[in-house]
Amino acid sequence: MRIKQGIVAATLAAAVLAVGSAPAHAIPPPPPGGDNLTVLSYYAGDTIVGQRWFGCSQSGQWGSQDGQLKVTWTPC
Repeated sequence: MRIKQGIVAATLAAAVLAVGSAPAHAIPPPPPGGDNLTVLSYYAGDTIVGQRWFGCSQSGQWGSQDGQLKVTWTPC
């Protein structure tokens, strides 16, 4: 019985370490090749409530920077 508990404990510890060491992919990398306008869009449900953008020698923002974030890139 103790051997089974030891195996289960070792398996759980290995799983926790594997999940904890996984890289974060919250914001994907920009597409390769040239300048891009980075647009951060903020949503409340399906409604866009604000944006912030930078790149292509410009920057700006409007609305609220609260809510669910979606990042997109547009070529200059």
